Amino acid sequence: MNEITTIKNEVKLKQWVEMIQQRNESGLTVTEWCKHNGINLKTYYYRLKRVRQAVCNEIEQHDIVPVEPTADIEITAEKIEISVGDVKIFLQDDFNETTLKRLLGVLR
Repeated sequence: MNEITTIKNEVKLKQWVEMIQQRNESGLTVTEWCKHNGINLKTYYYRLKRVRQAVCNEIEQHDIVPVEPTADIEITAEKIEISVGDVKIFLQDDFNETTLKRLLGVLR
């Protein structure tokens, strides 16, 4: 496609997006809105389809970059230490949050 055709298509799509937004904001059904605005129902759905295709094509153009895990990450099991007076409690980092809240309530 040449540059003029590309720009022309982009302008049309922008107008169609605005049309669809106006219909959505109107609170009317598609049929009611089209009758009120003098737009053929098939024309509305054709434009809606083209807008959706353009959005999908735009999404497809983004590259997905694979992420490789690094081997130098050290995985440790962190521990939680709770001290209340003479009492010390040691918990694993993945200790159940609900149980921890109950335990802290008892220790108060």
